[in-house]
Amino acid sequence: MKKISVIVPVYKVEAVLKKCLDSIITQTYENLEIILVDDGSPDSSGEICDEYSKRDSRVKAIHKKNAGVAAARNSGLKVATGEYCIFVDSDDYIEPIMYQSMIQIAEEYDCDVVMCDCVKEHKDEQQIYTHDIRAGYYNRTQIEKEYFPHLLMMENIEYPPTISNWLCLFKRVLIEEEKIYYEEGIRYSEDLLFGAEMLYHANSFYYMKGKYFYHYWMNPDSATHTFVSDKWKDYKKLHKRIKEIFSECQIYDLSHQIDLVLLFFVYNAVGDIISTSLLSKKEKIDKCKRILLENEVQEMFERIHILKLQIPIKLKILTGIYKYRLGINALILKKNK
Repeated sequence: MKKISVIVPVYKVEAVLKKCLDSIITQTYENLEIILVDDGSPDSSGEICDEYSKRDSRVKAIHKKNAGVAAARNSGLKVATGEYCIFVDSDDYIEPIMYQSMIQIAEEYDCDVVMCDCVKEHKDEQQIYTHDIRAGYYNRTQIEKEYFPHLLMMENIEYPPTISNWLCLFKRVLIEEEKIYYEEGIRYSEDLLFGAEMLYHANSFYYMKGKYFYHYWMNPDSATHTFVSDKWKDYKKLHKRIKEIFSECQIYDLSHQIDLVLLFFVYNAVGDIISTSLLSKKEKIDKCKRILLENEVQEMFERIHILKLQIPIKLKILTGIYKYRLGINALILKKNK
């Protein structure tokens, strides 16, 4: 049996960590290497990691200074020894048959990447979540023809399927050969680049559409869902790295998708600023206009054709407001009311 290295970055999750770890150690597929990376957690999460490492010989606990989830995942990848790698966020949990089902597909089709679906959970609500791509096996030719058109961003300006790294079983040899790691220091959307690079280099991919093996907790206090004043800096850094890697792609022209990535980041950053109650109206206006006046952003707006974007009319109007910087004051005033 091939070994799966399960990498779990851990930070301030003492209330839910045991549920996550129990769902991993009770998998029907037992040949696991479970790497818990305690990212300098100030609560008892690190002690829980040690407790599980003593209880189960498959569990290894790593303790490090806090450096963010990207660095934590890299720490896990560097010590992983399994033929396959998979990630779990420490506030989520998985179905008992997840790894058994995925490795059967990986071995049957000799896949570099296998992806399933998930259930998104918020309080007492559950919502099944799937992606708008076809199910089944993709060879290299099919990956280039069918997946590359949304490798970095979907046409409706939503994240591509492999943004959900924790839904993917990755062949570790591909990670090592192509030297694919997370961009450390980036706190938001760090999964986007990793997933895109894996599919860019993969020779085979299988999508287990409709197999809802992963339970994703929609944590309102997570980095993704909270306002941080310097989030735009992270987005710029990530976009710059995406440009460096993909702008000279000889296989497929990804220039439009690179622009859509930046537009998506503008939506997120400006939207967060407008929505927060932590800034005054003047601070909001100043921050929004600084983003929208950046050369990179203005050049992106010049290249895209708003009316041709596959987005709702309301979002097209908002995009026009951002492009021409008209009506920002009214948007902020409306939100404040």
